[in-house]
Amino acid sequence: MKFLSVIAFAALPAVASAWMPPFSIAQGNPIRRSVAKFTDEKVSEEAVAKAVEAALLAPNHFLSEPTRMYDLGPEAVEKLKALNEDKAKMFSGVPGWMLVTCKTEHLDENGGISAKLALEDHATVACAAQNFMQSLAEDGVGTKWMTGALGIDPTEILGVAGASPEEEKMVGMIWYGTPAKPLSDAKAPPRKLGV
Repeated sequence: MKFLSVIAFAALPAVASAWMPPFSIAQGNPIRRSVAKFTDEKVSEEAVAKAVEAALLAPNHFLSEPTRMYDLGPEAVEKLKALNEDKAKMFSGVPGWMLVTCKTEHLDENGGISAKLALEDHATVACAAQNFMQSLAEDGVGTKWMTGALGIDPTEILGVAGASPEEEKMVGMIWYGTPAKPLSDAKAPPRKLGV
């Protein structure tokens, strides 16, 4: 696929306005919406792998590579259900769970992400999460970025995934799956502030 892209670039005319890039965040953003209801249809491993590759292309100051991603399987999800039985039914309706964490050596003196370089690493991971969700949306896959609404302590979530709470900070859990309604039907909520 990458090889074909290179050939396409070589065959393009020299006029910049005559060509549209194959991947455009500006064109694609309207299709990435938070999805909470999914079908049982399986998401292809190819779509997930492509999305992970897109995630890892996020801007990364000093190439510190802080992004860690854990695709949780059924056993891990069962453990999460046991940690919050009140939400077990909702959790059962989510086919894919991708834990996104930040591993940085630049934490502040309290182990938090408030130090300058740790904030840059956190920003990289947030961009990676957006790239992951955007890539899936372009393949018709719905996503939802979850954090506190899971109702589970982040250190427990890290433990379920096999990540070290001492070395990594949870940035988000990305739910993903085939949306119950087409992404094109989802509308962005109106924003209160302009750009």
